[in-house]
Amino acid sequence: MPRLPSYSQTRMQPASLARAKIQAPRFRRGLIERRELEQQLGNALTSRRLVLLVAPAGYGKTAALSRQLQRLPAASAVAWLSADEEDDLHRFLSHLIEALEPLDPPWRLAPEALFELEAHGRLREAAAALAGTLEATDTPDRGLIVLDDVHAVPDPRVFEFLGHLIEELPQNWTLVIASRVEPPLALGRWRARREVAEFDETILGFTRKEVQDLWRHATGRDDPEQAQRLLDQTQGWAAGLCLSLETSARSAAAAPKSVWHNRRHLFDYLASEVFDHLPLELQEFLLRCSLLPELTVQRCERIDGNPRAARLLEELECRRLFVSVLDSEELTLRLHDLFRDFLEERLRQLHPEEVPALLRLAAEGEADPVRRTLMYLRAGAWDDAQRSLIEATADMLAGDKGAQVIRLVEQFPADIQARSPVLAYVRGWCAWPHYQYGAVRSAMEHAASGFDALGRHDDAQRARAMQALAIFFCGQMEEARRLGQAVRARPMDLETEILSELLDFWYEAYHGPVDGPGNRLARMVDLLMQGASAELWFRCMPRINVLISRPGVSTQLQRMVDGARAATGEGHWSLQASVNLLEVWLFLWQGRVSEMEAAFQRIQEDSQWLGQPAGLRIRLLALKVNYQVICNDRDAVRATGDAIAAHASLLDHSSDLAEIVLSSATRSSAAVEDWPAVRMRLPVLAELGCRNPSMQMFMRTFKAQLALQEGRLGDALATLRELVTKSALLDTSCLDALVRTRLALAELADGSPAAAWRAMAPLVERVVASGNVGQVLITGVPALTELSLASWGTAAPKEGVATLRQWVETAQRFKAGSQQAPRPSAADNAGLSARELEVLALLADGQSNKLIARALDLSPHTVKRHVARILDRLDLSSRMQAAQWYRTRFGT
Repeated sequence: MPRLPSYSQTRMQPASLARAKIQAPRFRRGLIERRELEQQLGNALTSRRLVLLVAPAGYGKTAALSRQLQRLPAASAVAWLSADEEDDLHRFLSHLIEALEPLDPPWRLAPEALFELEAHGRLREAAAALAGTLEATDTPDRGLIVLDDVHAVPDPRVFEFLGHLIEELPQNWTLVIASRVEPPLALGRWRARREVAEFDETILGFTRKEVQDLWRHATGRDDPEQAQRLLDQTQGWAAGLCLSLETSARSAAAAPKSVWHNRRHLFDYLASEVFDHLPLELQEFLLRCSLLPELTVQRCERIDGNPRAARLLEELECRRLFVSVLDSEELTLRLHDLFRDFLEERLRQLHPEEVPALLRLAAEGEADPVRRTLMYLRAGAWDDAQRSLIEATADMLAGDKGAQVIRLVEQFPADIQARSPVLAYVRGWCAWPHYQYGAVRSAMEHAASGFDALGRHDDAQRARAMQALAIFFCGQMEEARRLGQAVRARPMDLETEILSELLDFWYEAYHGPVDGPGNRLARMVDLLMQGASAELWFRCMPRINVLISRPGVSTQLQRMVDGARAATGEGHWSLQASVNLLEVWLFLWQGRVSEMEAAFQRIQEDSQWLGQPAGLRIRLLALKVNYQVICNDRDAVRATGDAIAAHASLLDHSSDLAEIVLSSATRSSAAVEDWPAVRMRLPVLAELGCRNPSMQMFMRTFKAQLALQEGRLGDALATLRELVTKSALLDTSCLDALVRTRLALAELADGSPAAAWRAMAPLVERVVASGNVGQVLITGVPALTELSLASWGTAAPKEGVATLRQWVETAQRFKAGSQQAPRPSAADNAGLSARELEVLALLADGQSNKLIARALDLSPHTVKRHVARILDRLDLSSRMQAAQWYRTRFGT
């Protein structure tokens, strides 16, 4: 049973996609021309929406496409993808995006955003986003997406996606599908419009003339009778012809004399004839290497142990024996599926005891974590497969691939899934980013008990630390505390200690001391900075901004921003967005208007770029509604509050998150005095139960505000006077500021300005000392304005009243900023930054994204983001249009 890796101390290198999947096999010179087929296929590729090549294995579908692509005009844009049995929709999209990269498509949505749409079943939107990008891609001639071996795809969602893509496909693009069976696509409408070209075995099969040409090419002589015999035996089947020619070259008697209607049996017979006459060394090499998806020297040496692997691969290429050559810096071959199946079957007959060990060796040399895990599963190496999976999980989660991790878990046998603590841990780990704390709790409890039973107490400790956090967020705080103390009673590794500090951070937020969260957060950040992975930073970040008003917390949040940003690498887009969002909260809290507005605009653009993922969207809405509160925009607050409430209804109700989210919408409505909205949401909040102590206080505060608005002053005063005695201890978001400002208003209404100032004085003192004015601004401009204009007399010091007026002036600056024109004029370079102008200059010079990235020392992803911003700001759709804009403006 594999041990859990400590991701607080190690970082996975990003898993590289299998380059071999996105390269068309190299066309081998010397094959005969098939003019009629090639003319039909060439015409179809340049004129139809969809081209289907559907025929059994060995009919030359891949060879025909490979040859034809080389005959296309030079300006054609081609993306090739060879599918396989490991391609679920997520993986399929990953490879398709990679295949399109050389074309420099002008993505208006982050390519990774397609995964978010896919994960939420929004396949039509994903297809539309891809089609929009294809339409904007500069293709002077024709664009082709070629999908080979589509019959191998096991995920029906791939075909649902392709159906939508066909609907949305631009007129200058063609989708080409090669498959052994007709793909499950609804094609009736496109067939009726004659937008589909279909090539089946009757068209792909060799004609009599082509068989004669093939015989002449192979033997150097004409023999119409022998060619006819070959045609009768094989019915024009390319694979059968190829092997029949091999056997006939040695002995005419070796070839079968009758027609073989079972092509697989014919292939196996002929392959045996050919294989048995190969040198023994090459036979053994082929048998063992047949387990590899692609053959390279390093992979073959690992699995076969033959130091002559390079020479043997060259011999295979020379023999042209059912191998295709991939375009790569090193010699890379791919065996034809039929030949690979034949070899693997022979291997299992001759050396069945070697197969599991060979699959393990193949897995050990595989860089792609999905392929590696699946190879271990084929080998029945359950422990190795679990180790491979858990080693990849942190990086896959940081790259938003949690759904793919779960699909790998589901590939294990049911009994292993049921009893494995590792797989239970992985399930809980994947549930965490989606706030599914009930699922985290049960999975981690299973994992911890399983690890203990195996004597793996360190792993059990880590699982219990996660379990304790989940229990806390499910509302059982004391149970979580007891479990957390049990974890702390034993030695802890760095990750477990970080998670324990996070639990204490939250526990002390509700049980004191007041400055406990700030101290705990400082310790947690210290530990994270000792080498935590990007994923662990991300795991610790959700929701911590709600304690931003506590002493010392905002300082530690800034450290959190700096540390997480440093830990974030290419591909961790969700973490980057979370970091940026946390920074915007800090700007808002500190009243840094211009910085907050600029950063808020960027995070909105980032959310749009990422496809508005659900987790980011709800956090952005929470930030947005607070900004709207400060701007005192009641209509905007109501619309955003409704969106928040709708999202809250979809959240997992096993935790307190739904009540926190809905409470923020209710508080915002009360802040702009939208009392009908407050009354509408209070029953829903009550139904959720308000297990969180702070939420209970917010609930009572809302009712007190309604009482004050309805003239029930006594009820409001009684409630608020009680709440103010503990609002500082339970302060989350602006709870203490809200209670004190509303109590002050109630005391003023009761004719007691001195009592009102006693309520306000601690708040004024705290805000002046910390500079964190945001906590009062989000309580609402109407209340702050009323307080600043109140008749305080001698009850309030002049500097205190001046502070109240400064708060209102700060809110007015926010409102003024929100009413400014969103974009500069063309005279200001259309709002393009200096960096974006640099990117645009290189783009206009004809440089690709990769070259621009190299020239400016940027990542390719950053260049894509800059190109998307350029197109947005210029209101253009393609790189060509942007280049023309630059040349027109700057005369270069």
